[in-house]
Amino acid sequence: MDKACKSERRQVVAWIKESPENLEKFAALRAQYVFSGLPNSILPERRQVIRPLVMNFALAALVPLLVLSVWLLVSRNQVSARYAEASHQVEILKQQSSGSVTYYANPGTKGLIVLPDSSMVRLNGASSLTVPAQFSADTRELFLSGEGFFEIQHHEDWPMIIHTSRGVEIKVLGTTFDLSAYDNDESVKLTLIEGNVIVREEKTGSEHVVRPFQEIKVAARQEDAEPVAAKPEIKTVNVQQNTAWVNGELVFDNTPMPEIVKQLERWYGVHVHIVDPDVLNYRLTATFTTESITRILDLIRFSSMLEYDINGTEVFIRKEHPGA
Repeated sequence: MDKACKSERRQVVAWIKESPENLEKFAALRAQYVFSGLPNSILPERRQVIRPLVMNFALAALVPLLVLSVWLLVSRNQVSARYAEASHQVEILKQQSSGSVTYYANPGTKGLIVLPDSSMVRLNGASSLTVPAQFSADTRELFLSGEGFFEIQHHEDWPMIIHTSRGVEIKVLGTTFDLSAYDNDESVKLTLIEGNVIVREEKTGSEHVVRPFQEIKVAARQEDAEPVAAKPEIKTVNVQQNTAWVNGELVFDNTPMPEIVKQLERWYGVHVHIVDPDVLNYRLTATFTTESITRILDLIRFSSMLEYDINGTEVFIRKEHPGA
């Protein structure tokens, strides 16, 4: 039986709250269940890994960039297992205020939260989630800044509304999805794994229904700007790749340098400075799991002929100078 009765859910929630170990066990089991139900067609057939001293790279024909791509076959069971392992990395800061609690995952950390209704949210680095001490009888309302992976308990007459600072809100009844709404991103992105969600643009009132295995990108609201007329982009995607951070993987897929910079800052808690503007034209394709920031920068230096310096949490990337 897929759904437990109310008394059984209460028992599970009570057990989860007994200790951090129980929370981690539940997260791992739930994660394995969710990803075991995904069809093989949406899982990546290959994943990229970095091998010491042996790297393949290619030069694109029309733009000055180098791309490193080293591939390794992966099975669905390995994906689920990696997600379960990643669920143990819990680092959440908690701040109580009148009637609500705000959870923070600082840059370089991730965290797992159990909501009052036993739904679960995993926060990515540089993210926060504000939750009322108790949901109202009509709705379950949250406020997200950054990125979260949501597993929402289904309640037909008790919708959840997730507000963001970017002029986009999400309405769900019960579903699993990833929502990214960082303040310094140009769009709000949602990737749906199961269930259905409604994405609403606050200024225009436009609503968009998203189906499983689809991604929607909505142009983020700019302060004092007119409502955006362009329709959001909705397309079928590889959800496993879109939610790789939950598995403890940092994925770049022909990713432009400005996006790489933001990901590195959120993942490792550093500040990246691009010294030479030409560096912004570079792109990278690679997947990392346990590599240090130095290891990743070594890869970028090797594959893209760039140089870097690290001073504490400050990282400086520049073009390689001939003869240096």
